[in-house]
Amino acid sequence: MDAKRQLTVIVWAACTVVTVSHVAVAASPTKMLEVEFDGRKHVGAVIAHNPARAWFLERDGRLAALDVAKVRQFREAGRFRALTTMELREQLSKELGREFQISIAGQYVVAGPPQSVDRLAPLFDNLYRDFFVTFTARGFKIRPPETPLIAVIYPDRAGFEQYCQSEGIHPQVGLRGFYLPISNRVVMYDTTKTGKETTAALDATVLHEATHQVAFNVGIHSRIGATPKWVVEGLATAFEREAMRTNDHRGTPMTRINPERYAWFQKFRQERRTPRSLAEFVQSDASFEGAILDAYSQSWALTFFLLETRPSEYAKYLHTLAQRDPMKEYSNEERVNDFQAAFGRDLVMLEAHLLSFYQDLAKSSASVR
Repeated sequence: MDAKRQLTVIVWAACTVVTVSHVAVAASPTKMLEVEFDGRKHVGAVIAHNPARAWFLERDGRLAALDVAKVRQFREAGRFRALTTMELREQLSKELGREFQISIAGQYVVAGPPQSVDRLAPLFDNLYRDFFVTFTARGFKIRPPETPLIAVIYPDRAGFEQYCQSEGIHPQVGLRGFYLPISNRVVMYDTTKTGKETTAALDATVLHEATHQVAFNVGIHSRIGATPKWVVEGLATAFEREAMRTNDHRGTPMTRINPERYAWFQKFRQERRTPRSLAEFVQSDASFEGAILDAYSQSWALTFFLLETRPSEYAKYLHTLAQRDPMKEYSNEERVNDFQAAFGRDLVMLEAHLLSFYQDLAKSSASVR
């Protein structure tokens, strides 16, 4: 058997799979491989593949795209075993240096300046716990992460920018942090400035990016599939609000809104700055190529509306997205069909209900003033 054919056989045997049209997707990584490609050795498990390409989950959570034809050496290495939190702590210490404190908080390994880690590590851990409670209450079956979750906090902008460059990211002005599905890390920077506004801004960054990270690791979103951007950003902006994270329904919807996104959307709704319909919005990510704040606010507004008025349908919709074949493109037609299968075929009527929902919120908030 030639090397490529032999590797293909091992790759196909490396995981418990669901097979769809010559594509295999891991239900859970099982068999561990040591594979040499891109000039170095990678240790981990195949989580999805077709005959030419495979996605390789490394033991620290990083993903690598494996071109089967370019693999030079490989061997089986028993059952897949992710690095433990203690092993990751040691690995990060070697990578980042002694000036970084590294703490373990539940599923998280958090590295950064001592004052930042002491304050933010519990925030990461609490969000993770809230996420489990909230989605379980909404009927969504979620799984624990395959690997521990990593967050790195740099002490200044310079270190943060250097890391961005190592990942091929151009840090735009105002960017405080991000989650990258390939590295599976939340990375940000803290500053020496203090004050309520500075602290609140950093906390909002933590909550937003950690929501991305958790959602991509517990089966809400696929790290390698094409998840609509409005779904990803809508959930993260909704979870910036504590009452949404804790599924607190003791108050009115106004107690659970994201105030910044709500205000922006209400202005957007009244001015109708774009003719894009609900169907046009959900069928592609094109809205994010223009007025980005409008797109984020629309994403929050649609997500919040669905969570408040159609929570079970929303959970089923997320499940449909997560179960898609991650090796296939997601066409505009398929996006609309999946959305309609969850929320009904009459999107004009659904959009009318959405706009009415926000008109009523505006009236109720005005009457309280």
